[in-house]
Amino acid sequence: MSVASMLEDASTFWIPTPMAQALANRVEAWVRCGHTGGLIIGEARLGKTKAVKALQHQLKNRSGQPIRVLYTHYGLRDVETIRAVFAKVARALDFEVKRKTADVLLENIVIRLADAAQANDTRQVVLIVDEAQLLTIAQLNAFAEIYNDLVNLHINCSVFFIANQDQFHTLGKALLRAENRYLRERFFNNFDYFYGIRSEEELKACLHEYDSLIVSEASSICATEYFCPTLYHQGWRLANIAPLYWRHYRERYGIPLGLNSWGMAQFTRATNLLFMDYLPGCNDKTDQVLMEACVIKSLEGAGIAPSLVSLVGASG
Repeated sequence: MSVASMLEDASTFWIPTPMAQALANRVEAWVRCGHTGGLIIGEARLGKTKAVKALQHQLKNRSGQPIRVLYTHYGLRDVETIRAVFAKVARALDFEVKRKTADVLLENIVIRLADAAQANDTRQVVLIVDEAQLLTIAQLNAFAEIYNDLVNLHINCSVFFIANQDQFHTLGKALLRAENRYLRERFFNNFDYFYGIRSEEELKACLHEYDSLIVSEASSICATEYFCPTLYHQGWRLANIAPLYWRHYRERYGIPLGLNSWGMAQFTRATNLLFMDYLPGCNDKTDQVLMEACVIKSLEGAGIAPSLVSLVGASG
């Protein structure tokens, strides 16, 4: 794979961010305190999914032993039955699901999670459920059943649900009903918001990850040196552009569009354009006019402004 392809492959490219680290710290604290569940909620396209997938190699108990993290997600096409929930989870755990009853699927899931919990002396395992706003109360009962069976095996399972804020209202209201208190207290007493980039400091930290990203192990060349060799050898780093970059994002998009934070999908798109297409043409680190033009063009190409609104009008 070429270096450009590595950055352009949106399905796999990921850099550590302050927001992802904050999420990891929060979830690890919940798990260490023995909480059985929690809700991570945020707007769409902020980077929630990749941040939670990164947890698969990060969580540890207080003794420094790894806590396995298993991941599944839901979609609008999924059938709204208990068996469908078990089938989805079982498939995510690499089980064959055809012609299996709900009871057999549940047994498969419990055995796999129990095995995963043997990685640490505290017998802990984490299950991440993405796109949770698409679930129903009945489907949440399936996770309660998984949890109960694991308790009977003396396994400590924490189930964390990831949801889009814009679509969670219906499920959230249902969870507040008295008859659903057991689900609320088991899985939803804890919640935290996930944000995109909200400050120049966070932006600089993300840009620094590009400066640290090794793209050629043979020669230890980082991404900045690879794409902008002239600027790099003048002592310039991509993180240096953070004040200029943040100002133009805020003035042109963040404030006018009322955005609470800058989502990672749009940030990555803009930064890849800046890094691979525009900044390589800049040969003087003191040429602020040219760098400013590069930033503006990159932001324009990132699709931050909702162009569909101009076609059909704003909703509601």
